[in-house]
Amino acid sequence: MLGSIVPCRHTTHKVTSASEGQTTDHTLVHTSSIASNQSTSELLQTRRAHESKREAWSARDGAQGHSCLLCDCGSLLQKFTQAGLSTAYKKQGLNRSSPAGTARQRAITAAFQHAWQGYSDHCFGHDTLHPVTNTCEDDFGGWGATAIDSLPTAIMFGNENVTVQILKFIAALDFKAVKGGTRIQVFEVTIRHLAAMVSAWDLLMDPFSYMANDTELRHALYTQMTRLGDVLSCAFDSSSGIPREWIDPTACQSDQGAQNTVAGAGTMILEFARLSDITGNQTYASLAQRAEKYLLEPQPASGEPFPGLLGSFISVETGEILDSQGSWGALADSFYEYLLKAYMYNSDLYGSYLDRWLIAADSTIRWIGSHPYGHPEWTLLPSWDGASLQNSMESLAWFAGGNFILGGMITGNQTLVDYGLSIADAAGAMYNSTKTGLGGEFVIWSTTCDAGGENACESDETFRISDGKFRLRPEVLETWYYAYRATKDSKYRDWSWAAFESINRYCRTETGFSLINDVNDPDGGGKSDSQESFVFAEVMKYVYLSHLEDAWYHVQDSRTGLKNAWVFNTEAHPLRIAGPSR
Repeated sequence: MLGSIVPCRHTTHKVTSASEGQTTDHTLVHTSSIASNQSTSELLQTRRAHESKREAWSARDGAQGHSCLLCDCGSLLQKFTQAGLSTAYKKQGLNRSSPAGTARQRAITAAFQHAWQGYSDHCFGHDTLHPVTNTCEDDFGGWGATAIDSLPTAIMFGNENVTVQILKFIAALDFKAVKGGTRIQVFEVTIRHLAAMVSAWDLLMDPFSYMANDTELRHALYTQMTRLGDVLSCAFDSSSGIPREWIDPTACQSDQGAQNTVAGAGTMILEFARLSDITGNQTYASLAQRAEKYLLEPQPASGEPFPGLLGSFISVETGEILDSQGSWGALADSFYEYLLKAYMYNSDLYGSYLDRWLIAADSTIRWIGSHPYGHPEWTLLPSWDGASLQNSMESLAWFAGGNFILGGMITGNQTLVDYGLSIADAAGAMYNSTKTGLGGEFVIWSTTCDAGGENACESDETFRISDGKFRLRPEVLETWYYAYRATKDSKYRDWSWAAFESINRYCRTETGFSLINDVNDPDGGGKSDSQESFVFAEVMKYVYLSHLEDAWYHVQDSRTGLKNAWVFNTEAHPLRIAGPSR
């Protein structure tokens, strides 16, 4: 069992501002550098408010003497002794694979090509192919979501023909014209379109420069990602600086919506910061940072029912958290993900983001995480409504396993790695329990044995799928990728391969891959004619990467002495790290 973990009080660490060249102390939940225009009295009031909150949280636990495993009250980046850690893993070159891995990689790239060909033949330039009826839909503005979201994958797979095809398409796009409506959703276009183009720029500069010898296409990619960044910046028209959820790109006007999701407000920092660093225009990063400060210092107290864990909606005008219902799943998931990854991207600038992530991780381990009856080795993540927990976990939340593992690898904290692995193992149990070998959309569980029910004390009866749809989501595959990178335990790679084989068996159509209706039906329960762009961006990529022993863009385990040069956005698009490698 993992020990209980509580956030430390009065903990400080050093953060150096790249812009000012100064080193200052920051409290655990200090405001970030973007709020440096606050007066001294305001900063003191902020610190005192957080101190009062922390006292209340500590009182909630009854002063039972829990230890602070994440920060040891001396440094947030506690370094665990790694004397016993295997050093067998050494960097041996680009794209090195075992023979078995190479055969599997060929199968994965063939599946990508199969789906790409279906999309290209029937719907190229549209957002989405429906792979049963072979009809097209423009559900993301008509900017070719599937094409653009596929670009980094095509590059990483070494598929030059598809890469050039997509680059030519991007060069001709008009980001002021919308198909299928008059507006676009800022969050989705940021993580799919903008991130894919920025990632492609990084990848094609190095190490895949040989795949884009046409300087005009490179120039067009740069121009177009800048134009899209400008279009998305239209969302930041509120007095608070929090982006609105929808915009009309033609008029550069938002929908004037009064609220956004926590994920919508807090999942732009990676893409906008990278765009700023590439172009030299700091406006993009400044916009994202200004919005993020409301999530780094959430108000009111009711919007933060557990330390670092928030509700799901934020007022665009005031920056207040509007509710106390949340989870590691939809509406907030990538906000937590980016707290860690922003620090990973530039630790000189985003130290306070790591602070907030550690508090959220701490609370999750201490108060949220749950174990189904009979299986203390598996961890599931309930949703919360205030202080009340619901033992239901949606498929989107499975990414958290990989997020915890990544956090442990870059901070040297084995507790975090182990916690993430217990989530990864629970996902393996779920997939291995179904007739198709695939997981459902929701899982529910019981933590106790109700002797009154039939078979209630059988441990497999307390952990079951409540919604059997398999929507081709990548989050479990993502977590297994991180688990393999941290442990080199072949079971995670084999689980990933088994899931891929099941996708090929149950989801494949003549033109792509479709979601299925029931993972516990021997035939999958029929197909629902849906294939989102993340099948290309994430599903194929994470399985492929799990079978690739080494590459420049891989996630590295910092505990081995290797440092990360890339960080993956929430759509699995690798971005080159700007700050010190972690």
